[in-house]
This record gives sequence, C-alpha cells and structure tokens, in this order.
Amino acid sequence: MKELIAAHPKRVRMMVCALLFIAALTRYWINYDPAISAPIGSETYRIAHSLYEHGQFANPFRATQTGPSAHLAPVFPSLLAGLMMIFGNQSAGLYAIQLAAVLILSLQLSLYPLFSRLLGMGSLTGVIAAAAWILAKPELIYGWEAFYASLALVGACCLYRRQLDLQEPAASTWVLGFLMGLLTLMLPSILPVLCLWLAWEVWQRRAVFFKKFLLPLILLPALIVVPWTIRNYLVFHRFVLVRDDLGLELAVSNNDCAQFSTERNQSGCFQRNHPNANVQEGKRIIELGEPEYNQERLREALDWMKTHPRQFVRLTAYRFIAWWMPTDIGKGSFAEYAGPGRLLERSIIYLMTLLSVAGLVILCRRDFKSAALCAPCLIIFPILYYFVQYSDRYRDPVMWLTFLLGALPISDFLQGLSHGARGATLASGPGLTRSNSAWLAISRGS
Repeated sequence: MKELIAAHPKRVRMMVCALLFIAALTRYWINYDPAISAPIGSETYRIAHSLYEHGQFANPFRATQTGPSAHLAPVFPSLLAGLMMIFGNQSAGLYAIQLAAVLILSLQLSLYPLFSRLLGMGSLTGVIAAAAWILAKPELIYGWEAFYASLALVGACCLYRRQLDLQEPAASTWVLGFLMGLLTLMLPSILPVLCLWLAWEVWQRRAVFFKKFLLPLILLPALIVVPWTIRNYLVFHRFVLVRDDLGLELAVSNNDCAQFSTERNQSGCFQRNHPNANVQEGKRIIELGEPEYNQERLREALDWMKTHPRQFVRLTAYRFIAWWMPTDIGKGSFAEYAGPGRLLERSIIYLMTLLSVAGLVILCRRDFKSAALCAPCLIIFPILYYFVQYSDRYRDPVMWLTFLLGALPISDFLQGLSHGARGATLASGPGLTRSNSAWLAISRGS
C-alpha cells in the first residue's frame, strides 16, 4: 500500500474521491415511494408546477393565485420544472428531484479534496471535511437550491483563485464568468460577494482588467442575467434585477409578533403576515402588483425597525447566534438547543464553526489570496440573513467553507505529527523516508 501511494498519488486521490462519493450517496440515499407527492405549500414547487403546466413563472403562493412572479430567482424552479417534464409531476417526478439533490451533494462532497487543494489547504483537509460532513449528515432540503448554489459557488471560488494568478484570460476565465451569471440567477444574495471579488481584481489590475477581463467577467455574466431582467420589466413595468421578495421577507420577520426563526413564526404570526397563508395579502399583491406590494412591505418593515429598535436588535442578535450555532429552539439545555434527534449533526457543525476561525487564520498565512476570497463568503454573505427569520437552509450555500476551514487546523496538526515522525525517521535511518514523503504528498495535494 505504501508503495502504491508513493508511486501513484493522483490515482490514490481519485480513489479517495470515489469512496467519498459512495459514502455520501449511501448516507443520503432515499428509496422510491410511490405514495409521495410534492408539498403544495412550497413556493418553489408551486412555481415549478406553473412552469410545467402552463409555461408561466407565476403563482408562488398557496392562499391564492397572484399571477406572474419574480418572487424567486429563476434557475432552480426552472430546473425542477425540467425534471417534471421528463418524469412527470407525481411521485416519480418528486423522486427524481430528490435523487438529483442527493447526487449533487454527493458529487460536491467527493470533490472536497480537489477544492481544498485548489484553495491552498491541501487534499487531506478536504478528506477530513467531507468525512465530518458525512458523519454529521446535515439535513438536505430538496425543494431549495442551496446545494446546487454551493457547488457553483465553490467552483467559482476555486476558479477565481486561479484567475488571480493569470496574466491573460483563459478558458477557466470564461467558465468563471458563466458561473457568476448562473449564481446571480440562482442565489442573488451572493451578488455582494461576487462584486467584492471583482472590485478587488479591478483594484489590483487597474486598466489591464478593462482591456483583457471585462468581457468574460463583466459582460458575460451580464448577458446571462439581462434576459431575465428584461422579462421582469416587460411583465411588471419596473426594474427587478432577479427577485423582488426582500420587502415581504423583512416585514414577516420584523413585526410585533415576529420570532427569530421560521419554525417559531409558523404559530400565528406567519399566518397573519404572509400571502402563503393569508388570502388578503394575496389580494393585495393582485391589486398592487408584486413589485409595488414588496415596496409597501419594505416600508412597513423599515418603519417598524425605526419605532421598535430594542425588539429589532434583539431579533437580529438571536438570528446572528442561530446562523453560527444553528437552532430552531434557542433556549434550554444543550440537547434542546441542538434540536431533537440532531445532537450529533449540530455538535459537529458547532465544532467546525469554531475551528474555522483558526482555519481562516492558517489559510491567511499559507495563501492570502485564497483567504481573501473565502472571507467575504463568511462575513458579507450572512449579513442579509441576520435581518430575516432564521432557517437552517440559509447557511447551506456557504457551509462547505465552514467545513473546509474547520478541517484545516486538524490536517495542519496531522501534518505536524507527520513532520515529527519524518524527522525521527531521518534521525534513526532512511527506511521509512519514502512512505512519509508519500503521506506528505497526499496530504498537501502535490
């Protein structure tokens, strides 16, 4: 085995990736159930059904049909509608949607060693991170784009790290531009992070950026986003870049009866304030139009924040804590805080979150450019979610980074042990030098 690792480190890494894929697929596997059906109340599924049945991106709310919509970004509901067109909208179609999510997550976990190597953390870090994730088994929510977006984001992050070292545009630059456009149409809340990346590169390259990189990194993403924006203008006669639900989400999350989480808001407050449950709110959308309705709800939310500063700060503080230490309960013993039946999952997430702080410091010393790309994902991306009702799924698009950075101090410690063992071997004789060198090659990803 030692000779195999020493002679074929790349082949061994591929075998490790394959094993991680199989382990993740086994951990998340679901069996086909002919009795299952899509949740009627899900906004994503309702828009997907509308696309499937009528060819319209419309009617996201359960209480009443409100017509054409920009309530959600277009990519994921369109993907679900595509799967429905192939497999139908009954149990087979829903199983295809679930299985696709499992495959996407398993693929992402199997590629953690590659991602961590490209970001300067070494392959071993990715193996540890993927193993920790598989052990924890965070919940996979099939009706949301989180893990599709996270795969696109980690791909963009790795490509951008390579981009920073290029002097001329390459094929990877165009792939990066495509991913940036796709991410904007899949997860608009990541847009500030992408803009910060671009601003940093413009600052570094100055005029060279506009001469050589403007087309793949600015114009290509714009060309991907513009058709949807034009559609929104033609439908609503107003500028809506990707989606227009911010006002509604802020109003539902910040009012006299609001709680910090979606789970706790379901009892009463949500029923009174959201068009998914309140017919009157749906009628307001029909009367005003969706963009104007959201503007009204935004004004309503901002007014409440100004007149209730203490309650607003309290809710925001709870959401900040819940983002980093996930919970739907928020009080009681540690087991209660972690949630019924989720103690192992939450405990590993808490551990990786704490270790990720040290991991970011280590990465900053190893590869400042990678650290500068990763930091906004953890600092800028969550800001919006501190102001809306907390849900587990909001963190999923960047959870991969928490696990990679959390695994970095562990791999760094193991490499330190390996260095110590190698030094002892060299002091005592050359017999094990080759195997130790192979171990270091695998762990560093060289």
